Amino acid sequence: MQVVVGHTVWPVVGEPVLGGAVAVEGGVIRAVGKAAEVVGRYEGADQVDLSDCVILSGLVNAHTHLELSSLRGRVAYRGSFVDWIGRLAMARRQYQGDLGEVIAGACRESVAGGVTTVGDICLKHRAWRFLAGERIRKVCFAEVFGLTGAVEAGRAYLEGCVGETEEGRLLRVGISPHGPYSTGRGVYEMAAALAAGEGVALTTHLAETMEEVQFLADGGGGWGEYLRSIHKWDGRYVAPGRRPVAYFLDMELSGQAFLLAHVNYVSDEELAALAGSGHSVAYCPRSHAFFGHAGHRWREMLAAGVNVCVGTDSLASNESLSILDELRFLYTRYPDVDPATLLEMGTINGARALGWEERIGSLEAGKEADLIAVGLSDAGRGMDAAGALRDVLAGSAGVRLTMVGGEGVYRG
Repeated sequence: MQVVVGHTVWPVVGEPVLGGAVAVEGGVIRAVGKAAEVVGRYEGADQVDLSDCVILSGLVNAHTHLELSSLRGRVAYRGSFVDWIGRLAMARRQYQGDLGEVIAGACRESVAGGVTTVGDICLKHRAWRFLAGERIRKVCFAEVFGLTGAVEAGRAYLEGCVGETEEGRLLRVGISPHGPYSTGRGVYEMAAALAAGEGVALTTHLAETMEEVQFLADGGGGWGEYLRSIHKWDGRYVAPGRRPVAYFLDMELSGQAFLLAHVNYVSDEELAALAGSGHSVAYCPRSHAFFGHAGHRWREMLAAGVNVCVGTDSLASNESLSILDELRFLYTRYPDVDPATLLEMGTINGARALGWEERIGSLEAGKEADLIAVGLSDAGRGMDAAGALRDVLAGSAGVRLTMVGGEGVYRG
């Protein structure tokens, strides 16, 4: 039994507790409350004194590609996403290195930044074997492609991926049709039906770029030429003549909810339809800025009832794998947004999008003990609970403790 004592505990669900504590036993949260009460209830428990920190639920990186972590700063953006993808593929061959070492380094960086859960997509589903031994919670998505005529081959591939993945307390498998510019409607519908039968999560890239918007509208935008260059074009593709979100929502997806990565370009009509769909959106703020996209409509999505969470995308388009860095980025640019809303985006919303909200995403008795402690400034130590959260988001103090399933995996 451990009792983690903090300046403030922000449980996400329920009111923050100034002078709070979290009791942990057997990897599970046993109690959240005033420190004096929790310590008194569990006399003899080991106390972890972090009274100069805010205790938060572990952060969820809902969309990332950890395999690309060796490419930080190596692929500059020059105005065309299609061109960037081509140069990314070349850099990947040149700088990939040992995948096990890359994944291990990415996990160390993640937990040091307060991330306790990742939704990871890896080409050819290679990363799960390395992630299986890492002390971080993960959904490992098997990615499938096939713009035309590849449904049965895709089904066989995904069934193999799901079958070989050894799930456990910290690892689940998921399925990811890549995106509508590389994956056809038939493959999407097959993947959704397979996921329904297997009970696994789904994700896809959607409405990420204007090139994608144009490709679905009329076949232009550069994707056809790129697919030809990598011998993935058979000439049978017919553009649906729809915008990406509208096209996606028209598919027969077996009633399954997807985690939609990006959704950078969405019309008013699409946003309204998305709000009633049950799908979640993973907004990647700093990657979004890297590519110079138009302003994201995440605040309108939240207001409409869309479950919006946060991802880093890969280090090929970002500076770190820290969701705390993402939330700080948003806080400095959108000071009108309630800090508690940002915290929800980085915790329970991500857990919900990955299908894990019953076990993680908030500090509640009975949930698994995924939690972090973030340092306060000198001024922040004299603030109330709301002020302490603002201090964390406005500051630069590091993570002092990261706990996954009750196990301390990082001390700063």
